[in-house]
Formats: sequence, structure tokens, C-alpha cells
Amino acid sequence: MTMSVNEEAVDVLLVDDRSEDLLALSSVLARPEYHLVTARSGSEALKRLLERDFAVVLLDVMMPTMDGFELASLIKQRERTRLTPLIFLTAASSDVGKIYRGYSVGAVDYLPKPVDPDVVRAKVAIFVELFRKDRLLRRQAIALSEAERRERELQIMELKLSAERRYMNLAEAIPQIVFTADPSGEISYANRRWVEYTGIEPSEMKGKSWLQGIHDDDRASALRAWEASVKDGEIFEAEFRLRRARDGAYRWHLCRAVPERDETGQVLAWLGTATDFQELKQAIRARDEFLSIASHELRTPLTALKLRVQGMLHGKELEERTRAKLESVSRQTERLERLIDSLLDVSRITTGHLEIEPEEIDLVSVIEEVIERYREEASQSGSRIDVDLGEPVRGVWDRMRMEQVLTNLLSNAVKYGDGKPVSVRLRAENGKAELSVSDHGIGIAEADCARIFEQFERAAARRNYGGLGMGLYITRQIVVAHGGAVRVESELGAGSTFLVSLPRSLQR
Repeated sequence: MTMSVNEEAVDVLLVDDRSEDLLALSSVLARPEYHLVTARSGSEALKRLLERDFAVVLLDVMMPTMDGFELASLIKQRERTRLTPLIFLTAASSDVGKIYRGYSVGAVDYLPKPVDPDVVRAKVAIFVELFRKDRLLRRQAIALSEAERRERELQIMELKLSAERRYMNLAEAIPQIVFTADPSGEISYANRRWVEYTGIEPSEMKGKSWLQGIHDDDRASALRAWEASVKDGEIFEAEFRLRRARDGAYRWHLCRAVPERDETGQVLAWLGTATDFQELKQAIRARDEFLSIASHELRTPLTALKLRVQGMLHGKELEERTRAKLESVSRQTERLERLIDSLLDVSRITTGHLEIEPEEIDLVSVIEEVIERYREEASQSGSRIDVDLGEPVRGVWDRMRMEQVLTNLLSNAVKYGDGKPVSVRLRAENGKAELSVSDHGIGIAEADCARIFEQFERAAARRNYGGLGMGLYITRQIVVAHGGAVRVESELGAGSTFLVSLPRSLQR
């Protein structure tokens, strides 16, 4: 057998305690295609087997300390060497018992000493060739697996490129501005719509250059919001005026970007859009102006009507039925006045002019006054108001706005409380005033608990319950303006609890 220049020598282990026998065996097997490794004891053989894989092991049966049978048994117990062929060498070739024992511990052959050189060469050559073919098959399997892996990676890359091409085509096809950014917030792509609208090429958008298209008055707030979103990994949303290149006009855009994350939650990129909503913005402004004008115009005759009714109620010679009707008119007038005040507040909030006039007050006394005024209206709905106020809770708040918050929460609790008791509780905890208003009425679905704090939103059908759906919206705006928070805990059919947390010093 001749070894190819590309083939590696195959390791063969020779184990014998006699130096002369090892020398003789090495001489018989001395060929360039074999790399002969010798060991003079069982422990030394085990060490060699830990270092490399052998095509075949030739071992003497009779060795001191650890004989060939013990060594063979240990070799077969190890996962790595259990399939290594073992050929026993012994001078006692006629001992059938030893021969059987050799086969029982895993030997593949039994050769007598002194060895026949041709027989030894022939048998070793067979196992070397099997080892070489097995090694070739393993390498081919590894190469095939690597090729398959590379092919899968190539397919995945092609799919990614195809998806990116589809995304780019979609981004170029839609009429909105579309952009992407890397995890640090650096703009990496902007579609043709951006270029056509602003006249700013993507190559000119390095760093903060993209901000040059935004109105001077909106630029700083847009940048702050963008940097905060990138830092926290939260959805970005901002309104700003964007300059139109063809005529220099600034038009309002709603910009929104969401983070794309990997399976660990790490931000990989940002995907954003900017939508022109100039007409909608103008419509909202017109609506707010109408609400403001209408509210002021309605207030003048309503105030006169309210004064006239109150004057008549103070008359001494009124029939009982007439007085009852006038009191009903007075209550409806007050209700209409509250609706007008709500419209005015919505107008102020949307234009950023909600006024807060803080002063040091005792929230307990404010709540007691509001409840006293509201008891009659609550009793007409069949609801009793239970109060648990504890010690005085002093802080810096707008007294009128605090009255408004409690009135809105009481009105809501009585309206949806199904005629059952309403509870008001106040405590000072951790430097804050903690107010809760609870009812035992129809309750709110979990999906609606956040929505009811928006403008004109309500959890129950309008046909069953009156009102404009602005009370909770105004309440939240007032509480937030004081640096606080409001939330609701509720369950359908089990009532609701509105929780207001207010810092005792004004935080705006």
C-alpha cells in the first residue's frame, strides 16, 4: 500500500511492557502511511488514547499492574474509544480460555507471539484502510453540512434582500413620507416622497441635518422627543410643521416611528412615517374656536336666566308647585352651566391654555363642601355618599380645579352607580394626597379603562346615559397639570374605583 501525497499518516498504537517486542513490532509495521505510537503499560496506553484517535490498537495480554484484558475493558467503556479495534498479542496461543476472554472484552483478533510479519501487516492494513475511509466519510459529512449551512445562509440572505426590495418598493409607492433610522437614531433611509416634499436628499441627512426641514418653532421639541424615544426605546410621536420645497409653505405633519427589535428585545432599527394633516389641524382649530365662541355666547343669556330664576325662588308668595318647577329649572340651568364650562375647558386644554392658580388649601374641606352641594343630586339618583376623609390634608393646588375634579368623579359615580352607595376616601401617603371615588354600579370593561379618559369617550351607550363624555378627560388634564396621575380599577358588573394621586406641592 502506498500513501498519496495528500493523505495523512494513520495512528496505530502498540502496547507491550517488553522493549524488545515493541521494537520488533515497530520494525514489522514501519511504513510511511502509519504513525506508530508505543506504550509500555496500560496507564500509558490510556493516556495516549486520550490524546488522539487510533485506527487499531495492538496490545500484549500479559502485562504487570494492568494486563491486556483490564486495559481492553477500560477502552471499551469510554464513548470515544469503544469502537476502536483491538488486536491481542500473546505467547500463550494455545490457551483457549484466554482467547475467549479476549473476545469477550472486545478484541477483534488474537495473534500469537512471535508474530508473523505478513499476517500482522495484512490485519493492520485492513483496519487502517477502514479507519481512513471512515475519516473520509466524516470529513465529507462535515463538508456537506457546512455547504448546506452556507446554502441556508445564502437563501436567508436572498430572502432578506428580497424583503428589503419589497419594502423599498412599497415605501416608494405610498404617498406618505417614510424613513428608517439605526438604533442610535441616525437616519439611514428616506423615500422619494421625502425628497420631493422637502428637497433634502438622503445623503444630506447625516447627524441632525434632517431637522432643517422643520419649522424653527417646532424643531427643538421634535428633537427632544426623538432623542427621548431613542434613549428609552419607546414609540416616537410628534407634531411639527414641515417646509414644502416647491412653495416654501409649512404644513403640519404627524410623525410616528416604532422600534424594530430582535428576539431579546434589543432595538435593531426604527421605522417611521410623517403624514400631512394640515386640513385636519385646521378643522380641529376651527372646532376649538367654535366651542370657545359658542360657550361664551351661551354663558351670557344663561347667567341672566340663572339670576332670574334664583330671584323668583326667593319670592315669599310662591305656590308649592310653582316653587318645585322653578327649582327644577334651576337644577337644569346649573347642569347646562357645567356643560358649558366643560366645553370651555376642552377648548383651553386643546389650545394649551388650561389655567392653574395654585394656593395652599386643605383638600378635606374642599371635598366636604363639594359633597354637601352634591348630596341632593345624588339622593335624587338613589345614591348615598359615604365619606372617609381622615385628618386634614394640606397642599398647594388650584381650589376651583380640585372642586371640578371631585365633581366630575362624583357625577360619574352617581350616573353609573346603579343607585348604590358611592364612597369617597382621602389619605396623605408618601408625600401625596391619595383620593379614591368608588361606586358599585355597572363597571367598565378592561379594554375601555384607558379609553374613557380621552375626549368624547365613554364606556356605556349614549342612549342609556347622558353627557358629552368630557368629564374624565378634563379630570385627567387637571390632575396631570398638577403633576399627578389618575387611573381606574373596574370590573363589569362590580363597580369602579377612580384613584387620583396628587403631589402636595405643585409640579408642572
